[in-house]
Amino acid sequence: MKKLITISKENLFGGKVINLTKTGLFPLERKASEALLLPTEEGYKIIPLRRDLKKLYVEVTTLCNFDCTTCIRNSWLDDMGHMEWSTFERLLEQIKELPELECIHFGGFGEPMSHPRIFDMLRAVKSQGLRVEMITNGSLLTQENIKQLISLPLDAIYISLDGPDEEEYNEIRRTELSPVVENIKALNRAKETAKSKLPELGIEFVAMKKNFHKLPKLVRLSMELQARKLIVTNVLPYNEEMKDEILYDMEDTMMAHGKDTILVNVLAQMPYMKMRTDRQCKFAEDKAAAITYRGEVAPCYALMHSYHCFVYGRKKEIFPFYLGNIHDSTLSEIWTDPAYVNFRSKLKDFKFPSCSDCKYLDGCSYTDTNESDCWGNNPSCAECLWSRRLIACP
Repeated sequence: MKKLITISKENLFGGKVINLTKTGLFPLERKASEALLLPTEEGYKIIPLRRDLKKLYVEVTTLCNFDCTTCIRNSWLDDMGHMEWSTFERLLEQIKELPELECIHFGGFGEPMSHPRIFDMLRAVKSQGLRVEMITNGSLLTQENIKQLISLPLDAIYISLDGPDEEEYNEIRRTELSPVVENIKALNRAKETAKSKLPELGIEFVAMKKNFHKLPKLVRLSMELQARKLIVTNVLPYNEEMKDEILYDMEDTMMAHGKDTILVNVLAQMPYMKMRTDRQCKFAEDKAAAITYRGEVAPCYALMHSYHCFVYGRKKEIFPFYLGNIHDSTLSEIWTDPAYVNFRSKLKDFKFPSCSDCKYLDGCSYTDTNESDCWGNNPSCAECLWSRRLIACP
């Protein structure tokens, strides 16, 4: 296994854990007996240590049967592999300790349906009364697999379609579109036969210069395929070839789709297409976390693995940031760890510099990696395109 650089959480241990019941300050606080007392410029901030994780993104594999031009594997530094069943069993036991957990999303940076025990995993989570979602490339939706998804039932399935016809799809996905479309139609027919509305269908589209003009056609295809949701996200380039495909500075108040503009704006869940001042961490706001196939717990998708990407044409090295591993601690312990609570507090306030439009950007070495920034953050989320709502995920 390669030795990867990971960012340490040691610098996030500031503050002091206090007993809430002894202070008498929170007589109505029933969800936490302890809190983190953090010093601020104005005084102190008290954050109860609640086990309030609501959504967990689970990466059961980093293997995939596709070789897409947009994939993170174009700059991948990690080993590939499936989640061991023992790791999943440990996870299954630990989620029982999270009283506010609502949803498990099977995704990450691999094809979930390539895991040999994916249906055992889905059934095990579903049996705990949780909402279960999955994102897939759609190629493995065989009749038998469809039957199992409906019988669970899986609550939602998101299928990646980066083009509505063979031309763009073949170029981006390096495979054919028609089998995936036929699989989706087969899923719909099977749902009708079973008189089931589940799994609800969502479609995800990665927008770039080469395919953005086809978005209206994809909207119509999504309607034909009875998709309940169409999520559009901008591309995050992982190689030189893709860095000139970004659309981030398009005027997004009037999408360039002519007579189809209203159709796109009404039926597609669009990202920002232009950098704006406001920033917000979806994972912190949704009280979500991500877990790698090895059991490491990361605060978001972007910090799960080691890779490089291109932010507005500049190469940036991304190092993973783990708050713990479920083989060493429980999810409940990791979520309420003062270091993680402190980090989520920073994300909620988004106290990070805005590097991408900083006047000192040229020549600044801080932007070479996500290790740190000029405000002393480690790791730094200063150039996170998810927080800008340029990049989106289910």
